[in-house]
Amino acid sequence: MASQLATSLNQQVAYQVRVLTHEDDDQIYALQKANQAFFSLFMDHHLTQKEAVADLDNVATQAKQEQKHYLGFFDGDTLIASLDLTIDYPGPKIVWVGQYLTDEAVLTDAQKTDLLNQVLETLRQLAAQTVQLILPKRDKSGQKFYEGLKFETVSETKAPLAGSSVDVVVYQRQLS
Repeated sequence: MASQLATSLNQQVAYQVRVLTHEDDDQIYALQKANQAFFSLFMDHHLTQKEAVADLDNVATQAKQEQKHYLGFFDGDTLIASLDLTIDYPGPKIVWVGQYLTDEAVLTDAQKTDLLNQVLETLRQLAAQTVQLILPKRDKSGQKFYEGLKFETVSETKAPLAGSSVDVVVYQRQLS
């Protein structure tokens, strides 16, 4: 589904979409570093490059490497958004969003919303039925963003993030 997703997104969004690799390490780190306020919600230090690029290789528990897809959205040669997702996880026709980050110096809130809506519509067209994600409970702006996209709270729990246990909110949106 990842190649289908990237191909479909390239036809629907105003940016070039491709799978991120370690050749993109510097840009991934720059984008994530620009979102330090998010990482500060669950880290007691500034994000390191090693931590930022670990998402390229980390796979969710009980998921397979081929289910994991880390997509980059480029304006020319510049990474302006990244989307880390796992297909058919934690079950069939469910997409788990590990992270969606944008360059707020480039994308407005409306563009960030439009871009994710286009991704969600493309996932629906590719047979996904549900999208799930977690956010730190302290991430009020993230909660407002996803609730504005019609994600609903499923539960609240603790989850391991950056080596500690963090209070999180589990969100879900039905696509079909």
